[in-house]
Amino acid sequence: MKRILPAGSALLSLLLSTTTQAAPASFTNYGDFYRSLGGSLFQGPGTDMAMPCTASPRNCVWVTSMGQALRRFDQTLWSGPGDLAMTAPAGVPEVAFDGEALVVGTQRWPLSRAINLAPAPWNGNAPIAPENVAVMTLWHRGSSVCLDIRQVSSGKGDRYTTVVLLHGQRLYVLPPLFGTCAAVREAPHQGFSYPSNRYLGAGMETDPEGLQVDYLLSDGMTRIARYRLRFPDHDNPFVFEAVRE
Repeated sequence: MKRILPAGSALLSLLLSTTTQAAPASFTNYGDFYRSLGGSLFQGPGTDMAMPCTASPRNCVWVTSMGQALRRFDQTLWSGPGDLAMTAPAGVPEVAFDGEALVVGTQRWPLSRAINLAPAPWNGNAPIAPENVAVMTLWHRGSSVCLDIRQVSSGKGDRYTTVVLLHGQRLYVLPPLFGTCAAVREAPHQGFSYPSNRYLGAGMETDPEGLQVDYLLSDGMTRIARYRLRFPDHDNPFVFEAVRE
């Protein structure tokens, strides 16, 4: 039976078809790797969100506009970026994230009710303290909205990003290991696929030889592609070589 590759895999498949027998494709960051696969649901670098906070009691919220912050907390005194406008920039949706829910416009999606596609040890439905977040980046396309939530961390914490995706009026939490909204790809019937990653080698996170990247559909079970990444330097998993299996 002839095997038909998923539409989003064409670019890297073409690249790897000429390199599988020779040198694999090399990358120095995961964003470039994911985008090379083609079929990205979200394009571009995303939009950085801001975190204003009320003075007393102190409550913080990540937003694309000050208007969203005022809708969340009806307070007079605030601290935060002085250049945060009352409305979101042109072409950017009115989005807020208070650690417990994603708000788009006036509609609220609680994190506690999200479909958790992250591995079992990762409690994707747990609240996230806004002040524990270092950077929050927004991607959007049509009615789909995605957040990269990078929490304040040390050590190997930079390998993990909470990815919250609103797609088809459902909220999802995606696997955090080398996760990013840039990795989400289009799938048939207005669906999406996402990477579920795991370390390769006996050392696992402590001394990883590489990474197995399984692209799954939103049911969390159907695999449509697998890639194998090799780390030339086990201490630097952000530089790697990739092949499709």
